[in-house]
Amino acid sequence: MTVYRKISLLMLAVFLLVYLLGALFYTQQARHDVQRELEGAAGLAGSLVSPTTLPESVVGTLRHLTPVDDTGGSRGGEVPAWFSALIAGESSPPVVNGWQVNPKDEVEEIWEGFLLISGAYAIGMGLCFLALFFIVRRGMRTLTSLSEAMGAVSTGQLTSRLPRQGEQELDELVCRFNSMAVALESEQQTVSRLLNELLQLQDREREHIARVLHDDLGQYLTGIRAQARSLLYDPDLSDRQKQQARDLAEHCETIQKHFRHLLQELHPLVMEQLGLGSAIRHLTEQWQQLSGLECRLAMDERLPDFTGEQQTHLYRFLQEALNNVSRHANASCATLAVARNDNELSVEVRDDGVGNDQLPGNAGLGVRSMCERARCLGGEVRFLSRLGEGTRIRLAVPLTPGTGGVA
Repeated sequence: MTVYRKISLLMLAVFLLVYLLGALFYTQQARHDVQRELEGAAGLAGSLVSPTTLPESVVGTLRHLTPVDDTGGSRGGEVPAWFSALIAGESSPPVVNGWQVNPKDEVEEIWEGFLLISGAYAIGMGLCFLALFFIVRRGMRTLTSLSEAMGAVSTGQLTSRLPRQGEQELDELVCRFNSMAVALESEQQTVSRLLNELLQLQDREREHIARVLHDDLGQYLTGIRAQARSLLYDPDLSDRQKQQARDLAEHCETIQKHFRHLLQELHPLVMEQLGLGSAIRHLTEQWQQLSGLECRLAMDERLPDFTGEQQTHLYRFLQEALNNVSRHANASCATLAVARNDNELSVEVRDDGVGNDQLPGNAGLGVRSMCERARCLGGEVRFLSRLGEGTRIRLAVPLTPGTGGVA
């Protein structure tokens, strides 16, 4: 039940109680007044002569007294019988000296007064309910706005603010909400900045480790493999020793193969050498080899002129999306589409896996890093997933018209 209905029912009960108590007091006083009028009319009838000896003009002007043999219509016929019985009683009017003491005139006046008071009370009650309606409506409008703003905040829209209110209590509530929203927005900006710095630091550390491994460990593995291959042509070695050298060379080749995959995971050197498009193609090819799943790539050749940091964010975004497919989707195929128009770069990663109705509500660190990388690109990411229907991840990055850079 709404607040307005509760207050209205409570006010209605109070109004009815006051009305009933007022009606009770009114009828009690009216009965007392009628009784006094009847006593006064009976005393007057005792002092008068028989109505048959008086002119009709005099008889008609007497209040509460009518001749016993008067069969004409009596005044006050519009008064309900129950009200007349309540005020004057149900006993027959007394007869004194040929006069019938009849209180109908007085009852009619009381009934008219009762209707007037009841009408005025009803009008006052209606005005009170009307005023209550507008007051509650104004207050509920503010509460509704507050509820909508809180819902927006719960979805991450921390820029929601409410205007000041004329009522002190509502204004204090609005001010507290605005202060809370400002604090949350500030904390979100701080967290986003720290997370962005953490991602940049992570990418730099990966790049550093990849270069160290490539320049040092990679060279050592290449040297060991070359030496093992050279032993195969040494005439002083036995067949067993040559087989051991051959096995050592094969092991080095296997290590180098996994080593290259590790370097690509840590830092895509191909992106520095050949650009973002080639890095994305290499990523899909490598993902197919490691996961054993098919990846259909549809990529626009006109990719934006991203900075190195932006390219890294987009590459890591796609890398995490494909890794999630191989780890969690239980899919047989994935599709990666990259399209560009004048105002936007659109990226979609789709799979035919099991789907997840709770995505991104129960998202892990990988999905959160994807959201942060999308924010660093100035874009918006959407996760569309339903149980049994696979998952779609859509990234939209706005571009500056004419320049091809991120807006």
